[in-house]
Amino acid sequence: MAPMDDAKNGKRRFLLKRMLPIPLGLVALAATLLAPAHPDWADAYSRAVYPALSSAAAFLPSLVPFSVAEWFVAAFLLFCLGYSAYYVRKIVVSPGERGMAAYRGVMGAIAVCCVLCFVYAFLCGINYHRHTFAETAGYDLEAAADADPAARQAELERLTASLVEGLGQARAQLGEDADLFAAEPGEFERYAGESVAAMKRLVERFPELARPLYSPPKPVLASVLMSYANIGGMFFPFTMESNINVDNPFFMVPWTMAHELAHQCGFMREDEANFIAYLACKESDDALMRYSGLLLAYDNAMGALRSADPERAAEIASGLAEPVRRDLAERAEHWAQYEGPVQDVSNAANDAYLKANNQSDGMQSYGRMVDLLLAEQRAEENGSAS
Repeated sequence: MAPMDDAKNGKRRFLLKRMLPIPLGLVALAATLLAPAHPDWADAYSRAVYPALSSAAAFLPSLVPFSVAEWFVAAFLLFCLGYSAYYVRKIVVSPGERGMAAYRGVMGAIAVCCVLCFVYAFLCGINYHRHTFAETAGYDLEAAADADPAARQAELERLTASLVEGLGQARAQLGEDADLFAAEPGEFERYAGESVAAMKRLVERFPELARPLYSPPKPVLASVLMSYANIGGMFFPFTMESNINVDNPFFMVPWTMAHELAHQCGFMREDEANFIAYLACKESDDALMRYSGLLLAYDNAMGALRSADPERAAEIASGLAEPVRRDLAERAEHWAQYEGPVQDVSNAANDAYLKANNQSDGMQSYGRMVDLLLAEQRAEENGSAS
């Protein structure tokens, strides 16, 4: 009897071990439900706890030049395949143990999900429900929403025209015949450092962007796959890395780096990450950083103006310098080769993810950057930039 009792006790201990991570999942669920109902709590967490906690999580991955996230994802997919195959085989070849094998497999999967959900909630999820960057930075977006449509369009025209002028100046500094499509050896590392430096400089104006450690952006080996999925960059909260698609035209890479660093700083909304990236690039002493940020702003402003007044948009766009036109044409040609069902599925998945994380307009949330750009323009025109 003693051996049988030992076997039963061993099985009971094994089953209890499988249940240990479940409280982590419950804590993650509670935090996920609490954050949207109590944005003050979420904001306090994002300011007081998240910077130190996320910097600690980022420390080891930041020490290596390659993307740990990329290898993590690959290893996790292999683990899932092996795990599934192992328990399916167990169920098939062990008739007397099928129930227990199924239980072990399911509980193991639940345990892994609970751990992942816990880490995601506290290194990313809660931040979706913090106070917006506009609120913390003092931008008045309500006034813009209530503005007369004609006055708003006039503002949008001024903004777009100023971006056209700025693009021409930055492109001229880079050299009108310079090829900005491909990176030279060492350029990625240089701009990874410059993007971190730009974010640190921006902290002087916006202290909410401060954190103990900024993990530098990393290139992704599988960048072509990211292009097929229409992804320029990805913040991976489990390693706190900013992963960059280096298949992109290089003149888009600096703003993408700054965008992903904005996520690392705890601002998860896409419009806000874009706006923070624009500000970081605009204030840089590097001409390519400025050019990249201005292109980001121009794309958003011109898109909004085309929707409001296509003829006026075309008139302003005609003022683009020829080298800028060439860059935009090369970018369009590059992205056209990746259009297809994979991109459609990826866009749909991203749209669903954003809607599930407090961005009810999904992929259209990227377009809200225009409201922030107009708020910044008004602040500059009034001589009271935040």
